[in-house]
Amino acid sequence: MTSSILFFAAALITLIGAALLWRDAKQPHDHKNTNIASTIASLMAVAIGTNVWAIHLLESVTTEGINFTLATSTAVFTLIVQVVYTFGILRHGIQGLGLFLLPLTAIPLLLTPILPEAHAPNWVHTSSLLQTGHLLLALISYAVLTLAAIHALMQILLDRALKKKHSFKLIQALPSLVEIERHMIAQVKVATGLIAVSIITGLLWQWVQYQHFALFSHKVLLAVFTLAVLIILLIKRNQASWPTRIASRAVLTAYVLFILAYFGVKLINSWIN
Repeated sequence: MTSSILFFAAALITLIGAALLWRDAKQPHDHKNTNIASTIASLMAVAIGTNVWAIHLLESVTTEGINFTLATSTAVFTLIVQVVYTFGILRHGIQGLGLFLLPLTAIPLLLTPILPEAHAPNWVHTSSLLQTGHLLLALISYAVLTLAAIHALMQILLDRALKKKHSFKLIQALPSLVEIERHMIAQVKVATGLIAVSIITGLLWQWVQYQHFALFSHKVLLAVFTLAVLIILLIKRNQASWPTRIASRAVLTAYVLFILAYFGVKLINSWIN
């Protein structure tokens, strides 16, 4: 069984979970499935296991290090997001996040086998434990910031609906603005710490490997800009000087910058070359 088939299977299982969530969101409150959380958690466990199997078949771990191909990076990033989400279901139950997150995580699983140069060896080949740790920290940062970005989208959607006094069933399936913001800010705090550490480890690796810092590379600059946006956001929210709409847009801005820092530029270079 090839990794492509397994990635497709993981995406299909994820989409089934998304369909169940959307169907349940459209039901009246007294007709909602009381076992939906355990059902989704079970489906996600199967999808996660399938994704892990597919990553294993890519044979990215070698005796000389780890080959972070575009396929491996995308699959591991998706895996981390789904693992965090599944733990969230088990701890907090269904909070509306999966309505958006599950379809979005199915997309990279479907695209992984056909990404340009996705399986080409040495796309990024780690040569030390420091570099491997740096890349893993970056991927975890992406995952946590993805959750924050989806909460930001939920916040924008709910805020607009409340201002226009439109209360359709999807809005009713979402948690309150206060709860969404609480989760978003908590994830922003974690992402800020992880990104800061990933920048430091990346610079340390550059010094150990090359005896100089590539401070003006696109990855470093975009990561620093991302960190700056998140720090400003946390300061402004602590001072209560930024309204909800600005905070959510700041999170989305930081997310776009961080995606471009690694996946975006690599993907564009792969298409160009």
